[in-house]
Amino acid sequence: MKDQLHALFSQAINTLKSNQVIPTDHQVNLVFERTRQKEHGDFACNIAMMLAKPARKNPRELAALMVEALPSDPLITKVDIAGPGFINVFLASDAHTSVLKAIFDKSDQYGLGKPNSKQKIMVEFVSANPTGPLHVGHGRGAAYGDALARVLTAAGNQVEREYYVNDAGRQMDILAVSVFIRYLQAMGLSVDLPDNGYKGQYVINMGASLAQQHGNKYIVSIDDIVKARSNLEDEAALDATIALTKERLGAKGYKLFFDLALNSILDDIKQDLSEFGVDYDTWYSERSLFDSGKIERAVEKLKASGDVYEKGGAWWFRTTDYGDEKDRVVVRDNGQPTYFASDIAYHQDKLDRGFDLAINVWGSDHHGYIPRVKAALQALGLDQNRLNVLLVQFAVLYRGGEKVGMSTRSGEFVTLRELREDIGSDAARFFYAQRKSEQHMDFDLDLAKAQNNENPMYYVQYAHARICRLFENAVGQSIDVTNLADADFDQLGNDQESTLLTALQRFPEVVEKAAQHFEPHQITYYLKDVATAYHSYYNSNKVLDTEEPRRKAMLALSAATKQVIYNGLTIIGVRAPESM
Repeated sequence: MKDQLHALFSQAINTLKSNQVIPTDHQVNLVFERTRQKEHGDFACNIAMMLAKPARKNPRELAALMVEALPSDPLITKVDIAGPGFINVFLASDAHTSVLKAIFDKSDQYGLGKPNSKQKIMVEFVSANPTGPLHVGHGRGAAYGDALARVLTAAGNQVEREYYVNDAGRQMDILAVSVFIRYLQAMGLSVDLPDNGYKGQYVINMGASLAQQHGNKYIVSIDDIVKARSNLEDEAALDATIALTKERLGAKGYKLFFDLALNSILDDIKQDLSEFGVDYDTWYSERSLFDSGKIERAVEKLKASGDVYEKGGAWWFRTTDYGDEKDRVVVRDNGQPTYFASDIAYHQDKLDRGFDLAINVWGSDHHGYIPRVKAALQALGLDQNRLNVLLVQFAVLYRGGEKVGMSTRSGEFVTLRELREDIGSDAARFFYAQRKSEQHMDFDLDLAKAQNNENPMYYVQYAHARICRLFENAVGQSIDVTNLADADFDQLGNDQESTLLTALQRFPEVVEKAAQHFEPHQITYYLKDVATAYHSYYNSNKVLDTEEPRRKAMLALSAATKQVIYNGLTIIGVRAPESM
């Protein structure tokens, strides 16, 4: 519909250009916004105000000339000029009901863009260190990232989902050593887990499993561990324990503990996400960057360009030349690449794989990390605008009005799995998707489980189930519910029907806008609007008690509403139940 309006107004503008009212070389950007009040028509356009200056005319005067030049078309019944020069457009009634034909024609494709018509986009999200189960904070990133990927796909983009597995580096060493200490404890040895080790029950379980499998094969001297830690602060004591463990176990023995911890937790993460409705195209290993030499090649390229320099035995990237607050180490004085060096190589590889846009979904605590990654892309001669980092605030969980704390190291956290088992994946995904990613979120478990209209997900799902029940009752009363696309849509037209038809028309616009702004929450807002419009319509109109042919048209409107709710819920990864 907007396309039709755009074509008609473009003709009017061309006429004014031909008459030299508007400069012929002036670029025109036509924008139509849906009006909020019915008395202002269906769409409003501010083009007269935008063109008033180059046309050297009063906006209202220019609007009048534009309306006069507007071609006659059955789509438009009336055009008004309001305020300082807004052009309000009133559409014919069949312009509203035409949406029903479009919905019946396209079915589950209604609202979606043409596949593969736009960009090739990679969305990397969650990417939590495989050092423990996913918690409810990760859940928000998972729900947002997957909903975003779905929205971008719905808008016609080619989208791939990726999880970057941090299977190298100090955090994994801390996990491996934590499992080793738990193994020694399971063997009956009195040795303390470092305060900054991983303390969750899952670590105890892995240690016990290794003790059962291997017995005393990997026992080391407790006195040596105590000696290695003595007179050292927490982090230094932990590093000393890691070094001693690697030395005493040897490469093969240490790899046993490391791989068990990594694979066990990574398998758990994969299962957890899959059961949450989140599946990835690629699980990208950080270790593969070391094994393939990509980190070394990226650092050498930066050395050759002069963007990396040596100081104190370490190699530093001149991030201050690109707006960062200080230069950053990429290779430590012991010759080991930093996490930043891995990230440089990883992001170079992302763009080298041919994505038009790479989207990173990061926790808001990574905000300061963005400039240095973009600086690295610039230094490597890549377009930093091909990387877009979207930040997600962690959700704060409340149960019974009480805040629930979370800490991965301490093991005191609510896992995503526990959340799903408590309220279900649908509720978790819908509630997570209700807010802008960067907004703070208080997650009320009691509300998410409520079976009433206070729960927004229940309210939307119930609208879908209510329509399914309506059709069950119709069939039970031997009412013909077939061939609804052939109904006489002119039978529709009361205020509630007009409101609902307008809401259904908006769906393609909402999908497009949600994709453009990376805001899947716009889908949830829209679905609540549609549900509100339908519940109001259903409560005020006795559909099955109405005589034909109006009843068939009302059933067609209900069926179209059901389809749009289904399509919208599918985009955010939530079921549309047929009964509740």
